Amino acid sequence: MKLGLLSSVSGAAMLAAMSPAMAGNGFSGVAQVNGSFGTTDQSSFFASDGSLDDPQSYGIKAKGLWTLSPDLHFQADLFYENLDNSVVSTWSSHESASTVGGAIHLLHPFESRARLGAAGSIWSNEAFVPANDGRSDITYGLAAVEGQFFGTDYTVTGQAGVFSAFECSGICPGSVDSGSYLRGKIRYFLHDNTSLSLETTQMWGKLNSDDDIFSGKSVNTNYAQWVLEAEHRFEGSPFSGTLAVAHERTEHDFFGASADTSSVQIGLKYYLDQPTLKSHDRTGAELDTPQFGNVLETSGALAFGEVPDVPD
Repeated sequence: MKLGLLSSVSGAAMLAAMSPAMAGNGFSGVAQVNGSFGTTDQSSFFASDGSLDDPQSYGIKAKGLWTLSPDLHFQADLFYENLDNSVVSTWSSHESASTVGGAIHLLHPFESRARLGAAGSIWSNEAFVPANDGRSDITYGLAAVEGQFFGTDYTVTGQAGVFSAFECSGICPGSVDSGSYLRGKIRYFLHDNTSLSLETTQMWGKLNSDDDIFSGKSVNTNYAQWVLEAEHRFEGSPFSGTLAVAHERTEHDFFGASADTSSVQIGLKYYLDQPTLKSHDRTGAELDTPQFGNVLETSGALAFGEVPDVPD
């Protein structure tokens, strides 16, 4: 599964080089690269010094939208992200974890007022767990409903969904097993090629509670994130730059463990067959699905603190 997803995502970097012949035939797209760095503060029942480190990440994403008919639009996404230095070196022999996957969206436009639809996603996460030499591969599936409402100079976007792990390499104690979430975003256009946006995500999940480790107890996790982002598309260019600040908080109810991560994110986007940021927001491949920050990779390390004596 992991290799298949990785080979698919390798096509994401090719979107920016697509032939202009694809444009103008009911297709438009966007490709982006981004990087971030942050700081993490942790509180844990097991270890006062914590098991999480200050994270760094980089990623690529490509999204395309096809107008199948006036009443039905289809969007496809591919994404890859690498998270580095997220756990202290003594917790695992691995120093990074990656996410790779894709998503599809079916959308129905209501003239220039709104778009409503449904989304599905499948992706693979490398998660830090106290088994398998400190890291396991987990494959998740997600289903969601979503929509956008367009005002004169602003857009409101909402999404609600559920997700679950359906494949894990070996024992995955402490990893996020399933959950539900809500997302909301408001984007304001200073003019057609400059925007400010605020996005919030709330996720409620359950951890994998292997009986040998958790004694059958149910362990819940709450995750919240907000992202404030500015984007400007350069005059006469298909490229735009983004700058964002973000904060996320993860809490586990059974272990009394929590973590707060603040980060700065920068990015570069390339738009194909969309004249402005505003037109892309309303008629292009603007929707996406969440990867939930760092919580899927680091929940095991946060829950256990110091590495327990757990057999592989």
